[in-house]
Amino acid sequence: MYSLYSDKPTLFECTIQLEGCSLNQASARLVIESEQNSLIFNGEIDNTGSCLIPIKKLKGLVSEGGNMKLEVIADDMYFNPWESGYELLQSKKVTVEVKQQRKQPIIESKPKLKVNVTKQTPTTRKKKIIESRKKSEGLQAMTKKEIKELLARLK
Repeated sequence: MYSLYSDKPTLFECTIQLEGCSLNQASARLVIESEQNSLIFNGEIDNTGSCLIPIKKLKGLVSEGGNMKLEVIADDMYFNPWESGYELLQSKKVTVEVKQQRKQPIIESKPKLKVNVTKQTPTTRKKKIIESRKKSEGLQAMTKKEIKELLARLK
């Protein structure tokens, strides 16, 4: 299987040996046959038998697979010395692997506060209120006026 590239030109190279014919009078061409169409690329044969056939970019011209053959014409004779299948590749590829996204815990940065509390004893003095009542009065209810006076002294 011969590899052709859709996104870059390639060079088909081979060596041809002719018997009974001159290499100077010979010509070579490469035929690429696909489901869509067939393309012919002409090449040159030098006097040592080295054959070079440039192939242009094939993107959109041929399908991904098919047959290709070399045709040689020498002294009014047609030869088909080589035939093979081809595969159409791209010279540049990008491969992406997506990994599962992980949920990372959200870390909040809170300022750390340190509070020092010193115990203080209250400096206010409590007033002692002594209420004297006559025993004869007993545990009678206080009047509103007496309650107000008592509250005023407590403040």
